[in-house]
Amino acid sequence: MAFRKGRLEGEVPERVARYISSLEEDEEILDEVLAVNAAHLRSLRRMGLISDDVLERALGALRGFPREALRTADPRLEDVHMVVEEHLRSEVPEAGENLALGKSRNDAVSAAIRMRVRRFIAELVLSGTGLAEALLSKAEEYAETLFPLHTHEQPAAPGTLGFVLSCHASRLLKALRALASAYGEVNASPLGAGPVGGTSVPHDRLAIAEDLGFDGVVLNALEASSSRDFALAFLCGLLRVSLVLTDLAEELVRYVSQNPPLLDFDDAFFSTSSIMPHKRNPVVAEVARTSLSRVLGELVRFSVNVSRRFGGYVLDLQESTEPLWRAARWTLETLEAMAEMVRTLRPGPGAGTSIDPKTGLTEYAAWLTLTGRLTFRRAHLLCGRIASMLHSGASLESVEAYLTESGLDREAVAKLREFLEPRRVIGTYAVIGSSRPDEVRRSIGELVRECGELKAWATDRLRFEEERRARVLGGVR
Repeated sequence: MAFRKGRLEGEVPERVARYISSLEEDEEILDEVLAVNAAHLRSLRRMGLISDDVLERALGALRGFPREALRTADPRLEDVHMVVEEHLRSEVPEAGENLALGKSRNDAVSAAIRMRVRRFIAELVLSGTGLAEALLSKAEEYAETLFPLHTHEQPAAPGTLGFVLSCHASRLLKALRALASAYGEVNASPLGAGPVGGTSVPHDRLAIAEDLGFDGVVLNALEASSSRDFALAFLCGLLRVSLVLTDLAEELVRYVSQNPPLLDFDDAFFSTSSIMPHKRNPVVAEVARTSLSRVLGELVRFSVNVSRRFGGYVLDLQESTEPLWRAARWTLETLEAMAEMVRTLRPGPGAGTSIDPKTGLTEYAAWLTLTGRLTFRRAHLLCGRIASMLHSGASLESVEAYLTESGLDREAVAKLREFLEPRRVIGTYAVIGSSRPDEVRRSIGELVRECGELKAWATDRLRFEEERRARVLGGVR
């Protein structure tokens, strides 16, 4: 409020103040704002503008900042930055009165957002590896469990449940790695850039960046104070993760809803109908199925909010933070819920019995070609005729008679029965990455190692974040 007095007359009506205030959303970056202010005060001390005693007392006031102060603050303070400044002015006036010396809310909020985003990235990657571990554990357990594979939403080939689950784990790990790569783009400090074009206060921007754990600085002051482009990499990473979650959820809904079910979970992840007592609805997977639309909606909202800018900071940018936090929190909650659900996953009664024997005919056609009996296109036509006969209810004996009449030798005719047995078909798969159980286990081993690397990276980043925050808010050094 006091900072308005020099230029503006009168008080902002409370209803208007609430309309333009960001206090509710700013709780998400409170820890980061406190760290930013601590780094700024340390910079003022390096320049000799405040004493060690003032810095020590100011850091104590920041560490003791009451979190509920944001919820009870006068909305005319506008945002978390002014609430913290008012707190410091009351606790340590020598620091609070100089908190805006060479530091605008423009570069400060950009720094806080970057710091929260990089922490979210580590949290999301760590949570995502939890889901990947659950998928890979179940994939190992069910590496040999027969399971139908689909194309065009129709049975296409015999496979295993472990193979299907490892596919989702592989996609998820790639998405998490892409999300982790956004950390580098986010991790540059805008602090010391001032409100738009720099500041006459000679802050050591590199020293401030090091205090806060940034790898370097955003060099151009205008970009540093007003650009939110860095957050697009974060949201696009979330979008890729949400795509995997949506696909996984869709398959789980389909599998548990078939008759007989191909999969099942604990009752905790189902609900029943308010009127139909026989229902067992897969509600957790159904809600998770909305992940892509939710994150995409926040990405669109964010992109529109940060576009159309003229020059430097405008208050429109304030509206770009909520989409970031909503998308991140939704994805984090979905990863955690899905991991809990997958840990209870088990094959349903239809898993090993619902594979259509005709789906092995592709490999029968390949065998006829590999053994020199027919070209593949001729074998393909022959197997199409077999499929048609079986679909029409013809007996296997009549199909074998048809093959004999078509000129196939006795061994080739007898071989058909093997290719109508799904487990034998799976055993013929000869390529890397196939659903043959030993190949599924080999690929799971590689994915487990990748998952461990990502988990270690995320754990290290979160430890670094905590250590750096404790250090910058700690005593004078």
